[in-house]
Amino acid sequence: MQDLTGSRGHFEPALEAAYQADLATQKIVAFHRTALLCAVLYSCFAVLDLMAVPSNVAAAWAIRAVVLCVTAATSLASRLSRETFVRRYAMLTCLTYLMWGLGIEAIIMFTRPDDPGWSTYYAGLLLVSMALYGATYLRVLHASLTGLALTLSYLALALGYQHMGERGDWVILVQNCFFLIGANFIGLFSLHMREHFSRQAFLLKNALKRDLELEEEAKRQSEHLSEHDALTGLPNRVRFLRRLGELLSQRDDGSTVAVLFLDLDDFKPVNDRHGHAAGDYVLRRVADRVRGAIRASDLAGRLGGDEFVVALPLAVGQAELTIERLSAALRAAIGEPIAFGGEVVRVTASVGAARCPDHGQTAEELLHAADQCMYRSKRRKETALAA
Repeated sequence: MQDLTGSRGHFEPALEAAYQADLATQKIVAFHRTALLCAVLYSCFAVLDLMAVPSNVAAAWAIRAVVLCVTAATSLASRLSRETFVRRYAMLTCLTYLMWGLGIEAIIMFTRPDDPGWSTYYAGLLLVSMALYGATYLRVLHASLTGLALTLSYLALALGYQHMGERGDWVILVQNCFFLIGANFIGLFSLHMREHFSRQAFLLKNALKRDLELEEEAKRQSEHLSEHDALTGLPNRVRFLRRLGELLSQRDDGSTVAVLFLDLDDFKPVNDRHGHAAGDYVLRRVADRVRGAIRASDLAGRLGGDEFVVALPLAVGQAELTIERLSAALRAAIGEPIAFGGEVVRVTASVGAARCPDHGQTAEELLHAADQCMYRSKRRKETALAA
């Protein structure tokens, strides 16, 4: 399995792009769920404002309303423009979390020193930090900068606006900052571990996908080889007979299926004189010429040795003429000279034909009838040559 590359734990550019694309849906779903959770918590904590911010409940509720409206608008925009959201995910997510944290700090600003929320509402920043590191797919750098911004803004609020240092509330300030900083460190650690495992899971998924693709490809190749001739690529006897059976089953009263059986003449001398490499080359060229002579709707195959076969669906009234023309075309094409190793090799073909239903009803019967017809043609040719 491929390992992570680079000191920062990122993949190579192409793999990194694939990883980020794989996370696109998860990013959107996580953002929507977190936005909903934020809306629920922001709404629920409005009840606490009656006790924690009694001096300015209206301002606190106004801030909560603004945060809820902006959150809803951002969530809706991410649904309407998924590509833009995913492309700007880091920026939009960081800004959203900053808004949630700054909303809490804004409520603290409108809280009087004698209100409970003055020193306790900072805990809302802990909730934001937990969501920042646990419910986003930000990189460590982006998340840590966002968490640091929230912590520094709280520190500035405590010192610059609440004057906690001047009031002697150092213990509370130090405790609050300790918890905020601690929450960020724990969040960063968990984010780093989750990122590591997420990338490892992506690699495992890719490796499994490749293995399945290779297995499927090997299965297809195995099936192809089991039904095709390895030398010529034509269907072998098993596949040819099955496809011929399918053609016969599709035949209606106005059509027929013909089978042409081809056997090469003078092929043995090619092997004897020029070697088996020449014989294999001749067979491949013959297969190409058979393919070139037939129609797209016809079926060609190699039964083995120097025997080839063709099946063709025909209209009943055109069968005889088409069979004669194709037989002549096949003999002419196969009889063309073949150049091999600086020499010219010639072979001819004997052709026998049979058609359904005159010579058989099944694929085997038609093949046998065409074979017998071919042998009769070959014997006539040999007799003519001997005479």
